[in-house]
Amino acid sequence: MFTPARRAKRKKINFMIGEDILIKFYQWVPAGERSDFVNGALEEALIYHKREQAFKAMDELRLKAKIKMTDAEIIKRKNYGRP
Repeated sequence: MFTPARRAKRKKINFMIGEDILIKFYQWVPAGERSDFVNGALEEALIYHKREQAFKAMDELRLKAKIKMTDAEIIKRKNYGRP
């Protein structure tokens, strides 16, 4: 599951969350692990979000340049000859 987040400086924040998610969160995540869980989940979500943005940018560039290669082909060509 989630490993404890890096023990960097932490800051308390306030935000809104759906009641159904909050109920599950309190039921499934033990009290002493909640901050680490949220840090890990947010970090994973941010990485996923950034990756999605990069793929979207690749798609836009491919359309603009009229390139007919897939994402996999572009990445394979970019990494050609690398160990």
